[in-house]
Amino acid sequence: MNTTLLQRPTTQLELLLWSQQLQKVRFDEVAALRFLSNAIVSLRDAKTPELSTVGRYLIAHEGIYALCLGTIYLHGMLPREQEGSRAMAIQLAFELLDMTIRDLQQMLQANRHLEEIAGLASAPVAQSAVRELVAMGDRALQQARLIYPDCFF
Repeated sequence: MNTTLLQRPTTQLELLLWSQQLQKVRFDEVAALRFLSNAIVSLRDAKTPELSTVGRYLIAHEGIYALCLGTIYLHGMLPREQEGSRAMAIQLAFELLDMTIRDLQQMLQANRHLEEIAGLASAPVAQSAVRELVAMGDRALQQARLIYPDCFF
């Protein structure tokens, strides 16, 4: 099936495929749009004040990560499940989305913080951290709209 959503792999993606950090996957437009939908819904839900601060932080992070996976998936690839694959996917997607170095550093820090709080019953997350993460997710969605306009109807 020919699709307008499937993108040509970049040289960097091909190198990561060769090094077995990424794997080719069967592309499906519905799955591609599901990644995007999950990102949009998660970032919207992360703005819900009735949810706990840590809950909103986790939801925002998962929304951004869904966008990262979707960005890579649009090229017919996904990361292999291995140590560091989540951070690699974030870095790669932020580069594909032409996000700033500051945003990338902030997101990688948020990823490290997520790993720190994952097992804690009551994790320390500031309201400002949630706001910053949601704002970054909104910027990433805006960049995705510019770079992959066919995915947004």
